[in-house]
Amino acid sequence: MQGEENSAPAVERPWISIEEARVAIRDSDGRGVRVAVIDSGVEADHPRLKRMRLRDSIGVVEDDGRIEVRSGEGFDVYGHGTAVAGIIHSIAPAAEIGSFRVLDARNLSRTAIIQAGIREAFRRGYDVLNCSFGCKGLPRFVMPHKQWIDEAYVAGVHVVADCNNIDPREPEWPAHFPSVLSVGIAPPGEEFGEDTPGFIHVPGELVEFVAPGENVEVAWTGGGVRVETGSSFAAPAVTGLVARLLSARPGLPPAHVLDLMPRLAKRVAGENEGVLQGRPSG
Repeated sequence: MQGEENSAPAVERPWISIEEARVAIRDSDGRGVRVAVIDSGVEADHPRLKRMRLRDSIGVVEDDGRIEVRSGEGFDVYGHGTAVAGIIHSIAPAAEIGSFRVLDARNLSRTAIIQAGIREAFRRGYDVLNCSFGCKGLPRFVMPHKQWIDEAYVAGVHVVADCNNIDPREPEWPAHFPSVLSVGIAPPGEEFGEDTPGFIHVPGELVEFVAPGENVEVAWTGGGVRVETGSSFAAPAVTGLVARLLSARPGLPPAHVLDLMPRLAKRVAGENEGVLQGRPSG
């Protein structure tokens, strides 16, 4: 008696060639992609964001020892999140951005509050998380971040994070988890033309990319603008490009995007070039 063949249908995964990816990075606008800004909020009526659709405005707060998810009411308690949203919107103008306010008026937070905001983004179906914040310290503070990072990877949610401003090689999470697209600040004087991807690949590092983040003019609270420096403003540049990529080919898994991005970079940094270096905090 012959053995029966396994008749289970093959799982068809989304795929994109490097040539198609280059076209997507150049020509797509982020349409159909949901990007969660995990930050200090987003000022919904900022003039630079008037053409942006703010899909959600969520605030995560601690009240009498309990963490609650509330309406974010379209405001930013610090300015940082509005800056990040503005950068993403400038690169992927058709992407739907959601504001998940987990940082307070001092631009600080707690792991449990960040977790609650991210899980709410998961629940609402976001494709990309921009995490322009970092945690360092004892394992009890770090390991909860590992849990949601793994959940994001399995669920097909892409995570982009900034690194430590002073020393990019100093472990900081979520940036130093391998499944995260981690971004530092490009060296001063590096030219990024409009027709080329605005990031550099840094092989052999957990912070694998650098993008413009020095003296960047960004949107800020009160309808204003500021010139800021920090990896916080480099990460959303890469987030916008990931949104462009997913706009052209929805459902690309993080593993495939992690493989594509080094080959899509403007260039690859040479050994001992010193591209990955610290900057004053923005």
